[in-house]
Amino acid sequence: MKNYRITIKGREYDVVVGDLGSSPVPVTVDGVEFQVELPGRAETPASKSSSAPPPPPVRTSTPSAPRPSAPVSGNDATVRAMMPGRIISVSVRVGDKVSAGQAVLVMESMKMENTITATKSGTVTAVAVSAGDSVQHGQTMIEIES
Repeated sequence: MKNYRITIKGREYDVVVGDLGSSPVPVTVDGVEFQVELPGRAETPASKSSSAPPPPPVRTSTPSAPRPSAPVSGNDATVRAMMPGRIISVSVRVGDKVSAGQAVLVMESMKMENTITATKSGTVTAVAVSAGDSVQHGQTMIEIES
């Protein structure tokens, strides 16, 4: 197993790559496991002893549930879009009490569902999005007051 720390568009990910001699190869990204098929590879004794580097992964499975994303706004009271996307659902309303880390909405971006969490505990003072809305990077979605 090999551990990597990669950065994509300013966001860091912990990646663990399993046995490259097996097929599919287990790959874990921030705690979510994927089974990655390497093209042209079958699980045979010959492929396990090959010293040639394997081709890059090209196809992955999709995680069974949306994975929580880190708060995108630091410690302030505003939940902002961490990337462009579309709102799937909003689970809070103005006046609701929330805890830091509580799921407040689900957003689809790059064909993946991301559960967005409250940045701090408090009362929801504004909900600026609803299901079906498109959002841009940095756009305010929810405001929370202590």
